[in-house]
Amino acid sequence: MYSNDNKVRTECVSGAGGNLQAKRGKAALGFRWLAAAALLLLSAFIRVEPASAHMNTFGYSSIQIDAGKLNYGLYLDAQEVAQWMDVHSGGVFILGGSGGERPAEGEAAWTAEELRPLVQQYLTVKEGGRPVPLGSIDGISVEDKSGIPYLYMDLAYELNDTADGYTIDYGFFFDMDINHQNFASIRSGESSQNIVFTNDRREFFGRAAAGEGAAAATVEVPGWLVTAWEYVVIGVEHIWGGIDHLLFILALVMARQQKWDYVKVITAFTAGHSLTIALAALDIVNLPAAFVEPVIALSIAYVAIENLIRKQINRRWIVAMLFGLIHGFGFAQVLQGVQGEHLLLSLFSFNLGVELGQLVVLAVLLPVLFCLRRHAGYRYVNLAASGAVTAVALFWTVTRVTEFIA
Repeated sequence: MYSNDNKVRTECVSGAGGNLQAKRGKAALGFRWLAAAALLLLSAFIRVEPASAHMNTFGYSSIQIDAGKLNYGLYLDAQEVAQWMDVHSGGVFILGGSGGERPAEGEAAWTAEELRPLVQQYLTVKEGGRPVPLGSIDGISVEDKSGIPYLYMDLAYELNDTADGYTIDYGFFFDMDINHQNFASIRSGESSQNIVFTNDRREFFGRAAAGEGAAAATVEVPGWLVTAWEYVVIGVEHIWGGIDHLLFILALVMARQQKWDYVKVITAFTAGHSLTIALAALDIVNLPAAFVEPVIALSIAYVAIENLIRKQINRRWIVAMLFGLIHGFGFAQVLQGVQGEHLLLSLFSFNLGVELGQLVVLAVLLPVLFCLRRHAGYRYVNLAASGAVTAVALFWTVTRVTEFIA
């Protein structure tokens, strides 16, 4: 009888063990399917593109209103200008000049008359609702910013002193690059502010005050506050729209780590990119985009590969700090060329926006990861996601290198 009891007990334990194994098997299968779904979703989200959010074009404007005149100093990506010329001129224009002749360093390949149709198509200054004729186009030259050639033009518009206000309608290259941004410094009398022209915000309206023959732009809130808000928003949009930076953050936190380690990793990454944003924006240290963009892609691949091959992640904060320095140069490309007395405010506000955007991403991502990590099948999710990130990052690396070489 005692033997029979043992037999029954053994069968019960065996049956319970079998049920437990079956449940674990089902859980593992479920996580495999979850990993596959995560992989497909990640691939669909990324669309295996060369992180276009950080390969888009920028422009810079320095606008001065004084004594009935609006002087508009405009910087445009010379590559974009060349493409427009190719399409609209019937000829072939290259950065080095046409007809096989290469202009001297700093000289542009185009004359004022060749550039006038371009400016008239994309930039309109209005006064009282009526377009103001474009006057002279002077100071045409090519300047280098972070290894990228920019065409500079000094545009002149005559304003009527008695008009109630003026409007600047900026439309350069949104038809070719929907993510194009132009960072503008606007100064009138004692008033100044920095704004950003985007596809969603193409117009700026300034009021003109009569008297002493000078136009003075007035706004409902102080110019410094407008500048601060503009650049906070741009910083948030930059991190949310920067697929490469988001994937780097994902790769940093995918591997199992202690909660204190996550704090160190995030702090180190923030310190690294904040330092180089400031150094680059203030033109103290600069690295060419042809170097920065491929290295950013390689940094994503490196961290994702670590997630795949290392069972224990130690001192990841060092990696986050080092690569954060490189990512900072990528962020700073937005601010290089920003002018005006609010430069430091623009720098601080932009960095604040980047940090706020990053914190929102982590506030959503980390609780989900912590929940998933309670299950043994999480390793399948880590392998699938890290593998996908590695493949995409390596593709971006090759694409960016060949793009800059071309």
